[in-house]
Amino acid sequence: MQQLKNLYPSAYELVENRVYLIRDGGLTSDIAVKLGIKSKPSIAEGVVFKLNHAYSGFTARTLWEWLGE
Repeated sequence: MQQLKNLYPSAYELVENRVYLIRDGGLTSDIAVKLGIKSKPSIAEGVVFKLNHAYSGFTARTLWEWLGE
């Protein structure tokens, strides 16, 4: 996870050491390679989703602010 924190210092941590939201305009496959998810050898487990600016739910105000940036 240190690599994620180094590459994306403004990542939003949802669940400690497990779920992170990041901002990156690149392709999901390129992001997965950068994070070591799809590297040889793989150094991390994970999945990368692309959000389309649509979200809904009930959570901490800080998350809504982060998503709005």
